[in-house]
Amino acid sequence: MLEIEKEIVAPLPDIKKKPYSYQRVLLGTAFIFLGAATVAVGGATIKYRLTNLIVEDGLINGRIVRLQAPTNGNIKAFYAQPGVLVKPGQVLAQIGTERSPQEEQFRLQLERSQAERLERSQAEQISSQLKLSDLAGEVQANASQLAAAKESLNFLKNQLQSLKNQHNAVQGVDVQMALQGVSQQQAAVDAAVAKAIANRSQYERYKQLLAQGAVSQQQTEILQLGWESAEAEVKQTKAALNSAQASLNATKNGLAFSNQNTIGGTLSDQRSKLLQAIQAQETLISNLEAQISTGRQQLNKAQSLYKIRQPLAIAPVSYPRDRQDIKVSAPFAGVVYSTEHEQGEQVTNSERIMTLLDCNNLWIEAVVRADEASRIDTKKPVNVQIRGYSKTITGEIDLLQPISSIQGIDERAKLMQVQALLPTIPPTLVGQPLTRVTVKIPPPPGHTNSQQFCGLGQSARLTFSNKGFGSN
Repeated sequence: MLEIEKEIVAPLPDIKKKPYSYQRVLLGTAFIFLGAATVAVGGATIKYRLTNLIVEDGLINGRIVRLQAPTNGNIKAFYAQPGVLVKPGQVLAQIGTERSPQEEQFRLQLERSQAERLERSQAEQISSQLKLSDLAGEVQANASQLAAAKESLNFLKNQLQSLKNQHNAVQGVDVQMALQGVSQQQAAVDAAVAKAIANRSQYERYKQLLAQGAVSQQQTEILQLGWESAEAEVKQTKAALNSAQASLNATKNGLAFSNQNTIGGTLSDQRSKLLQAIQAQETLISNLEAQISTGRQQLNKAQSLYKIRQPLAIAPVSYPRDRQDIKVSAPFAGVVYSTEHEQGEQVTNSERIMTLLDCNNLWIEAVVRADEASRIDTKKPVNVQIRGYSKTITGEIDLLQPISSIQGIDERAKLMQVQALLPTIPPTLVGQPLTRVTVKIPPPPGHTNSQQFCGLGQSARLTFSNKGFGSN
């Protein structure tokens, strides 16, 4: 029985060791799961870094507008203080414009000069009226002379037409006579041609008989001479016909005008005189029309000058004895960024007196390496995390501009004219190809609070989506 009890008691230590081994297994499993989670988190972080570009040193920037003094004077009131929100049209400063002793002396001189100018203007007005009267009279005289010249021209043209009618009547008779002469010459040509044909026919017949020995050589030669004489007569009658035809054409065309005599000389002489008179009259009319046109232009110009000068003599320019103060108002809603003067100070025209910050035109600006900028997807939004605010806002890329690590003086001066801050290049990026990135953002939280300057100068974290990957 004791042995049995020993055997039963002996295994008890092994039973107690089993819970200890089970705990070790659980602990090892927990470490395995923890390592797997760490690897997963690391892999997700690596993937996030590959699909996105994170820029830690972004800077909120904004557009500034510099307000200038509209005139010379002293600042009577100055309501603008840096950091204060202003509304459109809100009065920011009031500039007094009291006249200096030099300006008062100038005013007196101006009044004296205006009195002298008034006297001169009145004298010029009287002279202009006389000149207008002379020009109008000259234009009227030329117009009357032009009307008389046109009447004379019409009379001369009527005489020329009457002469042409007379010539046409005489020419008709001459044409009929010339036609008869042509007909007679044509009849003579026809008779000469018929005679030549008959003589030739008879000569040809005798020439054949001569070859047969039926007639003598002498008879044949006589007939040949008769035929040649008839041919010469044909040529002579044709020449006479051509002469008669030429005479007919000349008569039809009026070339025989000079042979027609009248009481006043030949028709040709009368026609020549009329044409010369008509030409002289047309030249006179052309000159008169040119003189009238020039005279009317001079008259219109003189009348225009008279109308311009007349109000100057009636209403001289006034120089006010007292000036009103000029107000400088805010052109838009924004924040007073800086001031250049205080109340009571003197300012000159176009001198800068203050600078406004436009809170509706803000962006975050950063400088990145050019190779990183080339991978940014400009079509996707940008996640913006402003330092000090837990809420993330969304922006959009406005500009990707390659720059050098050391910008020129002129380029930086231009930027300073339109933006409030001029971000610097991080020392780690000096000497590398760089790109300036600007991201448009809405006004950040709390931008309406006084002395916040719309969040200007606050740093922000920018998360860009790379090309080929989705946004985070």
